[in-house]
Amino acid sequence: WNISLKFDKIFPDTTADGWYNDAVTYAVSTGIMTGYQSNGLFGTSDSIQRQDFTVMLARYAGADLSAYANAQNIFPDVDNNGYYAAAVKWGVDKGIITGYTHNGMFGVGDSISREQLVTMLYRYAKNVLGKDVTVSADAATNATEKFNDYNNVTLNEGVLWATEKGVITGKGENHDAIDPQGNAQRCEVAQIMYNIFKNDIL
Repeated sequence: WNISLKFDKIFPDTTADGWYNDAVTYAVSTGIMTGYQSNGLFGTSDSIQRQDFTVMLARYAGADLSAYANAQNIFPDVDNNGYYAAAVKWGVDKGIITGYTHNGMFGVGDSISREQLVTMLYRYAKNVLGKDVTVSADAATNATEKFNDYNNVTLNEGVLWATEKGVITGKGENHDAIDPQGNAQRCEVAQIMYNIFKNDIL
């Protein structure tokens, strides 16, 4: 991205001095995220559903989704007429999305967990951009020492990449928790995308 931003309060439910404000401004200014049309709010602490983050990632990638309008849909719970359908098909085609192994569903309507989200970003970096996503030999040890809940992670490849690259920096006052199964809040997603921008990760 080649952009110059003036960070400021831009939604009624964000604060000019909030920790997430620069990130929200970045995500909205670049078109990755939008506010709610119904009430004009950003929804700072709201969870993001799996299909909605897929749409956001497609926006970030600048994907031509028109090519996927008539593509085959492999998930029983994806409505071919849904606003998200082409983005999900794009994600499958690019190796970003695999769906749930236990039931073959995509999980439309489910909140995306923090580890699911960074795993999608990891697959985007690897499969779409061809980035070297190799982590250091000490990555797991470092993550275990830094984050008190790393043992709760189930999607290790994506999380290790995200922690080592600075995609995520940790939650809580001491930034010592990954909260891998926790729902990704909209302010957190904005911060993750802003971290990627600031650190030139993708």
